[in-house]
Formats: sequence, C-alpha cells, structure tokens
Amino acid sequence: VLLADVGIVKTLEGTVELKRGKKVIFLKKGSHLKNGDIILTKAKSSIGIIFDDGTRLSLGSKAIFVINKFIVKPNKKKYDVDLELKKGKAVFSSGKVGKLAPKSVKFRIPTGIIGIRGTAFAVEAK
Repeated sequence: VLLADVGIVKTLEGTVELKRGKKVIFLKKGSHLKNGDIILTKAKSSIGIIFDDGTRLSLGSKAIFVINKFIVKPNKKKYDVDLELKKGKAVFSSGKVGKLAPKSVKFRIPTGIIGIRGTAFAVEAK
C-alpha cells in the first residue's frame, strides 16, 4: 500500500529532485508521488502538488519536504497524513481529509507539529 501513488506534480519551475529509496529522479509536471518520497527544490525553483484528496501543497526554492505518509480512504474511514517540511517555505491547503478527519493530519516542522484546525496555512522552516 505504501507504494501507491498519493499525488501528482501540477506545476514546476526550475529544478526539483525526488529521492525515492536510493534513486534520485528529476521531477516534471505530471510526475507521480508516493509515500516515503523526499522532494528537494533547488535555488529559484518551486513545485505545486495535488494529493489524491484534493490537498494542495506549494514549495518554494531550497525546500526539503518528506511525504512520510498520505493515506486518505474515506470509504474505509482510514485517514493518516504525516507530512514534514525540513527546510524552506510551504503553502498548504487541505482537501477532503481536512474536513473529514482534521485530527489525522500531521504537518511536521523542525521545531514542532502544526495541527490542522482550518484548511490552509503558510509556513517557513529555516
């Protein structure tokens, strides 16, 4: 289940790398993302991602972002979202999971965890 696609790259500018296991892949518009993926944006680069439930995430330049887990299965009432911004800027807007199971969403930053109470926020990790 962890290798299933969880999202897709909708917009991309500059150079964005993806670490998946031992592989490094250069992302492009339309690339599929999976649980465990680490996204690295280079200088003057950015990426816009749409997850399966409509959750949107934008990352600015020099960001390091990890999709620890993104499981949203409303028909099975299974929700477990664990995302981590290690460095850089992100804008987050939750999709269905933010309405159906906001407590199941963890957005980690180096100094803590952001709990989802509304549906959108911007954050920077130095």
